[in-house]
Amino acid sequence: LSENEIKAHNINISVGGQAVFIRFVKLLQTREDKLKQTMKFEAQNQIPFPLNEVAWDWSLLDKDKLTTKKAVIVAIKKNIVEEMVSQLNKMKLSINLIDVSPISLYNSLAFNEEFRDTKHSALLDVGEKTTNLIIFKQGNMWIRSFPIAGERIKESKAQGVEELVTEIERSIEYYFMQSGEEAKSEKKLDELILTGGGSAIDGIEATLVSRLNTKIKKLNPFKRLKASKDLLKDLESKGLSNQFAVAIGAALRGVAGLKIEVNFLKEMLLEKHLLREKKLYFRLSTVLAILIVIGVSVFMRQDYAVKRSKLAKINEMLDTYTTYDPKIKKIKGLEDVLQEKIDILYQTSSSRAIWLDVLKIISEILPRELWITDLSGIVSLEKNALARLDLSGKALSYQHVNSFVSALKESPNFEDVKPISSSIETDEETKEEVVKFSITMDVVVVPQDS
Repeated sequence: LSENEIKAHNINISVGGQAVFIRFVKLLQTREDKLKQTMKFEAQNQIPFPLNEVAWDWSLLDKDKLTTKKAVIVAIKKNIVEEMVSQLNKMKLSINLIDVSPISLYNSLAFNEEFRDTKHSALLDVGEKTTNLIIFKQGNMWIRSFPIAGERIKESKAQGVEELVTEIERSIEYYFMQSGEEAKSEKKLDELILTGGGSAIDGIEATLVSRLNTKIKKLNPFKRLKASKDLLKDLESKGLSNQFAVAIGAALRGVAGLKIEVNFLKEMLLEKHLLREKKLYFRLSTVLAILIVIGVSVFMRQDYAVKRSKLAKINEMLDTYTTYDPKIKKIKGLEDVLQEKIDILYQTSSSRAIWLDVLKIISEILPRELWITDLSGIVSLEKNALARLDLSGKALSYQHVNSFVSALKESPNFEDVKPISSSIETDEETKEEVVKFSITMDVVVVPQDS
């Protein structure tokens, strides 16, 4: 980035290899509003780890079909994603999405329209350490990655090429075996599309032609891209143009409509959005409470100053008119009444300040997956009286609401905690289902002495 003076810091990356789980599923007559729940159920069955330990996503393969749908589910351990994000953040790079390398390859191929969907086609990407084989026809897709690639071929020469081709033959044979009735009469590929730096090694293409008996062509990932002719010529002369298929597939995300769109960061980005939203609501509530306290305090001080000014003038009059002792006593009696009212007003101002403590206590027990959107309260002026607090909010699930209610009940600062209502609604921004709830409770108040 430094050598090429690239100043952009938002990036897309693709990951592949044995760490990524890729599964294909069929969905029969699934309603659009139930699709997310169905895919979560499928993910729990297909992914060999608990969902809370992985970052996962899914995408439909045949979005235009009305009945039977096919989808791909991808997953990777969360600690791998967190490590990648951490390392790139250290370089001041912000990740927009994490794609899957074979899917980026397929998107790059589909974007450049380099295949016929009616034929049994395969995309073979021979990298440095990993080879990706993607076989597809009319919306059906099958992906396999294995660690026989350019590095192994450079070490073992002809033996490495033999190992690679043998593994490809074994993969193709397995694909046709598990395809069932749809591919019963078909035993070979109609075309094989080559890409990746390892595909340029001498002997690979000739061996594939002789062993697989199929048409072979090379993928041009720059076919539909507007790029400098000098740049393309330079890449071609250095034999590097076939190494950009994955990078182009990832870079096209968000720029063009692609066949398959998955992102391992989707859940993490959603959590960040909810956290920002929760912090915003809390900050607004805190600022509002502070403004109320400041406003009341300023008003009380001004009112008190006015009353003190009046009392000073009365004292001047008393000094001048000492002969009016009975009237002076009467006026002093009025002063005592005014002082009592001032004390009450100060007590009111002090009791308002308890809401800052209440907000602090609630923020400490507030679950991460729950946020407050509205609150209101009434406080009594009597000592050891109970204030009343009503609050509303949203949560990712009923479990988080129940946990929050339990925490409030356990706190010595709240009594008679009661949920008023709860319902499920769809968030307008994220389109995710959230639980909307309301809770009322008593707050233990001990007003400060004036």
